[in-house]
Amino acid sequence: MNRQQPTPVDATESKVQERILIVENSLLYTTLIESAVQDVFSGPVDIARTFDEVVSFTEKYRGSYFMALLNLALPGAEFGEAVTFVREQGIPSIVFTSSIKPEVIEKIKAIGVIDYILKENIANLELVSRTVRRLDNNRKITALVVDDSPTVRAQMRTLLEMHLFQVEESCDGLEALDKVTRNDHIKLVITDYEMPNMDGFELIKKLRSFKDSRELAIVGMSGQDDGRLAANFIRFGADDFAVKPISTEEFATRISMCMDKIDLLNELMLRATTDHLTKLWNRRYFLTAASTLYSSAARGQIEICIAMIDLDFFKRINDTYGHEAGDEVLRQISTKLNARVRDTDLLARMGGEEFCLLAVNVGQKFKAAYFASIAATIASVTFNFGGEDFRVTTSIGVASSLGSSLEDMISRADRALYEAKDAGRDQYMLAD
Repeated sequence: MNRQQPTPVDATESKVQERILIVENSLLYTTLIESAVQDVFSGPVDIARTFDEVVSFTEKYRGSYFMALLNLALPGAEFGEAVTFVREQGIPSIVFTSSIKPEVIEKIKAIGVIDYILKENIANLELVSRTVRRLDNNRKITALVVDDSPTVRAQMRTLLEMHLFQVEESCDGLEALDKVTRNDHIKLVITDYEMPNMDGFELIKKLRSFKDSRELAIVGMSGQDDGRLAANFIRFGADDFAVKPISTEEFATRISMCMDKIDLLNELMLRATTDHLTKLWNRRYFLTAASTLYSSAARGQIEICIAMIDLDFFKRINDTYGHEAGDEVLRQISTKLNARVRDTDLLARMGGEEFCLLAVNVGQKFKAAYFASIAATIASVTFNFGGEDFRVTTSIGVASSLGSSLEDMISRADRALYEAKDAGRDQYMLAD
């Protein structure tokens, strides 16, 4: 298991620069839409106010648009010509309209857009943010459709790909189980009930034995409109149930709700386990995960050592340059440390300027070099506040022997840390 805190990926590192195109002639509404988009999307946003500008942008950035947000009517293109043109370029689209006439809505749907948003209410701008975030996330997710009917699988594939999911198919539960086991990118399973070899109930029970609701959303489907069937799907671990055939809008809404639930659960877990300032693991998570690793070490399966790391004279930084400068020092050093430690190690901010590192299987002859490199990593960061350049050193205490408990190891590492400080700081001290 990777114990290192994951590092966010910079969107600018993508091979293809991804953009969003906003097509709207109202200056006020354009400003509001752009603000809603930029709250959740870090890439470039282009604004087109006429049909000619739409053509110009799509030619200039051909293949770079992840999606477009378009008003149905523009000067010189009052009948949806801009929407049709953008869809012909293969750009996934959301349409803004002030009309709720059935014939207008049907026309919008016929063009093949993802969805439409009514302009009558400024509050709908929140829906813009949610939709952009959801579609952006969907592109990273693989959905698995499990049904013994090729026709149903093809219909589901079309709907899911319209919402930017990657899609795989299985004709029965056994094949589906194998695919989910081998592919961690599958975050959504849509399964029928009656299938050969393994039915939907059995598939869900097996999936839930190793994938919880934070890792996998499951939607059960059946042609039988039976309340007991729906209840059993939920009882066995499905997040939702739908009766076939299902309307496009209902299907999209149910899937979005399931994926939003996964995002929310993971966000809550992240908040509970990470330090808000440094984005490293927090003390609570560290003690839980470290206990598991300590037990493995006690059984002779791995070797561990605990290092308490404390920045030297950190109070001076806060007193001299202010707490915002101190926070920036902690953020930058945490980023450097997180990049330096190994995937098997466990690094956390314990509070203030103190960190704790649990290192796994560091050979005896490599310990000195490893912890010296940790200190060197911290000392390599240069800061400039108030026109002054400075670096920060650290004192480190290391405990290698297991002792009586994890708490005992941490206590001995902490005592060694203060011995390092008493000896002059900017060094590491072995407790054993």
